[in-house]
Amino acid sequence: MSALSLNSIILKNFFKNLKNYTLYIFALVFGVVLYFSLVLMSQDESAAKELTSSDLRTTGFIVGSVLLVVIIVTFVMFANSIFLKRRNRELALFQLIGLTRGKIFRILILENAVIYFGSLIIGIAFGFLVSRILLMILLRMMQIELSVGMSFSMEAVIQTAILFVFIFALLMAQNFIFLKRTRLIKMLTLDQSSESNYRGLGAGTIILGILGLAMIISGYWLSANMIDFGALFFLLMFGVLFLTIAGTYITFKFSVAFVLNMIRKSKNGHVNVNDVLSLTSIMFKMKSNAFLLTLISVISALSMGMMSLSYISYYSVGHSVDTSVPNDYIFYEEGDMQFYSDLLDDNGIEHETVNIPTITYDAKGEAITVDMETPEGMSSELYLSIVSEENVDGFEVGENELVITGIPNFMDSYIGFDLNHPVTLVDDDYEHTLELVDAGEDAILPSHVSFGSPQAVVSSEVYSTLEDNHNYDEETAQPQESFAIDITGEDSQAIFEMMDEENNPAFESKINQYTNQIQGTGMLMFVIGFVGFAFLLTSGCILYFKQIGESEDERGSYNVLRKLGFSEKEIVKGLTIKMVVTFGVPLLIGLLHTYFAVNAGWFLFGSEMWTPMLTVMGAYIILYSVFALISLMYYKKVVKESM
Repeated sequence: MSALSLNSIILKNFFKNLKNYTLYIFALVFGVVLYFSLVLMSQDESAAKELTSSDLRTTGFIVGSVLLVVIIVTFVMFANSIFLKRRNRELALFQLIGLTRGKIFRILILENAVIYFGSLIIGIAFGFLVSRILLMILLRMMQIELSVGMSFSMEAVIQTAILFVFIFALLMAQNFIFLKRTRLIKMLTLDQSSESNYRGLGAGTIILGILGLAMIISGYWLSANMIDFGALFFLLMFGVLFLTIAGTYITFKFSVAFVLNMIRKSKNGHVNVNDVLSLTSIMFKMKSNAFLLTLISVISALSMGMMSLSYISYYSVGHSVDTSVPNDYIFYEEGDMQFYSDLLDDNGIEHETVNIPTITYDAKGEAITVDMETPEGMSSELYLSIVSEENVDGFEVGENELVITGIPNFMDSYIGFDLNHPVTLVDDDYEHTLELVDAGEDAILPSHVSFGSPQAVVSSEVYSTLEDNHNYDEETAQPQESFAIDITGEDSQAIFEMMDEENNPAFESKINQYTNQIQGTGMLMFVIGFVGFAFLLTSGCILYFKQIGESEDERGSYNVLRKLGFSEKEIVKGLTIKMVVTFGVPLLIGLLHTYFAVNAGWFLFGSEMWTPMLTVMGAYIILYSVFALISLMYYKKVVKESM
């Protein structure tokens, strides 16, 4: 065979395979787009000037780029191994017609160079445009008003090119090792594992199948009740991780096959084409791909969990600031409050000074229930900052009544408050019992005064009595007064900047706290969402590539079924069930892992769980369904071509 005809065969074969690489090339281009966009945004100086902290931007983009590199490298290496396996007979044929492994390796270098460096050029071009859109989204999330211009960076191009040259070198090393270690006979039989090798379900499979489900359920139960174990909380976290991850692997390896076998047995041998194409095939495929599916489910849960928690933090910023900074401006000394009051007067800004005395008492009684074990040596009593109703607005408290407010979200998860029950305030030997008439979240004291504990409002008479009997310890007691200023009307950034001079006394500002938190949580949510979306794309592509391989392996089966008289519609219906199970089971397990993980500690991140978590889950389900639909369309095409 002449060199010219051989080259034409190789070139023709390359373009023939190229159509199967469409989604692979798209994912690779998208990876370049994401990475280049992230690097380009990190170097945008106009956006950096608007951030309250340059460290925030630098840290966020560094973490995001590192995680993105790990995802891209892992995906490309895994996808390349799949395509090497799919092309094993082609590579073996090249050897049979006289090509050395060195020449085959050069062919692979040429093909990968065209794909990867072509993807690099296209990705950088699109990345330049996408980076502007992503930067606008980021600024919108951080509530920064800024016009986004067009900026290009050769440094970002060079950094992206270096990364993908490194990835290309890794791929070539992978291809070289594959060709060197894989014998010709093994290449010819590499993709011939089938359900015929499946030995069926023995007693061990049944036991392990039940064990896998039991481990996951046990992990879920522990995650929902960890708070009740007090000091064992952190130790149990590792137990939950082990049970859920190991249980997930065993579930894919044995439990799915066990459940599907039970369904098949319930038919008493009356199986139809749907059962043949879905149940039987999945029983084998789930077991052989158990590690991959476990990895996808666990990382999907990790991704969705982190996205949910970051969105919870972002969603709850307003509430979080209100509970920690109840006034517009808070000061540590009365003299500081007076200094800023005079400054505001000089600038014609109307305001109101707020001075709230407070005393501290321990609280116990029927109205307070603690739903967790108290570590040995610690008191189970609740620590309260007491204020008089005459010093706060919006409270009407009777002589023998008490209102608890400023209850933190994390405390509300393990401490219950029963209204119309007695609460006893304790200080050394003195006790005073009142009736709890209301409990709420709105703080009336700043966190540096209350130390994050709830506050209680009592009548002025009761407050005087408590104050007279309070044993104040000068060495260990917290501040006894809150000093603050509320702006009449609405506070503004201009007022804050006027007060925030370098030599002025220190203070806390609600508007500055809100700005810092919205920018911090916005950046966090953007980076996590960015990386999470990249993982979703790569994991969806991997499952799609696996389905391409399986569809090609089963092409002969479709031909037989068509000859037996089954219609295309009947076969596609069975394959639809297969796609629902193949994509649905890992997604369902990932969603369940996400729910129980988020439910175990969401209260540490914000005040609302369901809206942020369901938003993230909904987006994940929609995008994952797209990959299942694309896979089904490919199966449908193979079925059509089988006749």
